[in-house]
Amino acid sequence: MSEILLDKFLDVFNRDILPLTYKGVDLGNKIFGAAIMKKEDYSLVVADTNNEIENPLWHGEMHTLKKFYEINKEMRPDEKNCIFLSSHEPCSLCLSAITFSGFDNFYYLFPYESTSDEFNIPHDLNIYRIHLIKLKKRTLIYQINISHQKKKILYL
Repeated sequence: MSEILLDKFLDVFNRDILPLTYKGVDLGNKIFGAAIMKKEDYSLVVADTNNEIENPLWHGEMHTLKKFYEINKEMRPDEKNCIFLSSHEPCSLCLSAITFSGFDNFYYLFPYESTSDEFNIPHDLNIYRIHLIKLKKRTLIYQINISHQKKKILYL
């Protein structure tokens, strides 16, 4: 990443995302925010913040995507020509939405561990731990079933 891009990220974060986040937190939302910028000149397309008091799905990234798609299609840049900047590492919902929307990149300032340790919001790490355990159990059950089926086939 270039120093110019990093400076632009910090500028957009401080000038555009943070003021919206302060207002959102005052209303009872969490701290997460995001911005979409043009790749060609790093200009801001849209910035927004968490709005979960209106809708629990309006995480900062999701609400920013909503605002992005409210821009007239004729005026809105193509997703592949944009940079997606998130204040925090996107959760699985937001990461999926960013990817499925056609963005080929995303950047974030704070990883899950910081979100948990410094902001006391451990939800993402908890979700991954729970689902990783379930996934391991499901994989094991699947492997046992496959082995059992193979044994049945051998006995036929």
